[in-house]
Amino acid sequence: MSLYTLRNICIFGALYTLVVISVGVWVRLTDAGLGCPDWPGCYGILGTPDTDLEISKAKDSYPDAVIDTGKAWREMFHRYLAGILGIFVFYISYLIIKYAKHVSKIFPIALILLIITQSIMGMLTVTELVKPTIVTTHLVLGMSTATLLLWNGLLVQEDKILKLIDKKLIILIGLCILGLLTQIILGGWTSTNYASLACTDFPKCDNSWWPSNMDYKSGFTIFNLPSINYELAPLAYNAKLALHFTHRLGALFLTGLYSYLFVYIFFKQSDMTLKAISTIVLLTFILQILLGVSNVIYSLPINIAVLHTVNASILLMSMITLLYYSTYHPQR
Repeated sequence: MSLYTLRNICIFGALYTLVVISVGVWVRLTDAGLGCPDWPGCYGILGTPDTDLEISKAKDSYPDAVIDTGKAWREMFHRYLAGILGIFVFYISYLIIKYAKHVSKIFPIALILLIITQSIMGMLTVTELVKPTIVTTHLVLGMSTATLLLWNGLLVQEDKILKLIDKKLIILIGLCILGLLTQIILGGWTSTNYASLACTDFPKCDNSWWPSNMDYKSGFTIFNLPSINYELAPLAYNAKLALHFTHRLGALFLTGLYSYLFVYIFFKQSDMTLKAISTIVLLTFILQILLGVSNVIYSLPINIAVLHTVNASILLMSMITLLYYSTYHPQR
């Protein structure tokens, strides 16, 4: 197998992961995350209970569950897609180890470990009743899977040597990636606690530039959460307000940081590849801000909310690509 083909397989895997992420977000936003109360099956079967007999057996086995076949199908559809992704990741990792001898085995092995962990998080999402800590971790690991698949695809292209164009640039890109990951975690935590509409006005929040009634302690309690159904959105309003407002502050901070990165590359670097990639990063970042504002203004329409999450993944992947072309170049 040629390295070019292997690269394309990795990139396809990254794009397919985005599809899995988008379906997962759609499932959660339509309150179908607990459409099946068990795992990996659904009410004890591999499909969903559709016939009268299957529904009757499901009611006997899960008397406290409200059987909604639509939600069950959405949940199982996501699981089928995720299962295919798991098999695909194992296959890609095998191909990288076999054909890309110049790539450290750490990266394909990391892919395998990541997808195994992601499967466990998928199970815990159900068994722990969509606990925000678990669901946020599940989301972040999904984005990490897409990003690591892309990174592997970049590495397998051909032999490369390190090319530290500018140490300051590498540090700046690293800070931007770290800031973005933090903001993604904040966004996931806000969404999984159903705080996306805690502020329905913009640019103010709760009719204030700095709400005074925010409960940070309750909002950012991560461990020792009670074992309850979190689809019921149990978090108090003041705690949701703290989450939402903090996510907005994170977006404001990243706007300044990414603006500086873009200006630095365009005025301090001569490499046209870096300038092209940074332009993609800038456009993706602007789209992300617009999608976030639209979520508030239009009361969280599902299509915009899903795109907001997927675009965050694309932004992270764009930053990883920028990091790659700032540190490596082909061996001549």
